[in-house]
Formats: sequence, structure tokens, C-alpha cells
Amino acid sequence: MASLDRVKVLVLGDSGVGKSSLVHLLCQNQVLGNPSWTVGCSVDVRVLFSYTT
Repeated sequence: MASLDRVKVLVLGDSGVGKSSLVHLLCQNQVLGNPSWTVGCSVDVRVLFSYTT
């Protein structure tokens, strides 16, 4: 099976449904306490390292 070096994910949906909160939870492993409206776009990055022998 081929390994993936990089994956980009685009999250789309209606306003106010929690897209930014979901992405923040997945990338930072913590709940976004007091979310504000995101205008335009927001970028978040999560780096995972996997070592195989």
C-alpha cells in the first residue's frame, strides 16, 4: 500500500454549523472555548509523524 506524504482537506458548509470548531478540535486536540465568526477562510495545520521499520 502506498503511503501518503501530505493530505489537504477542504471543509465546506453553511455558516454557523461549526466548521472552524471541528477543524480546531481535530488539529489542536482541544475544544474551541469561545468561537467567533470566521469571515473568508481560516487555516489550521496538524503534523503527524509515523515511523515504520
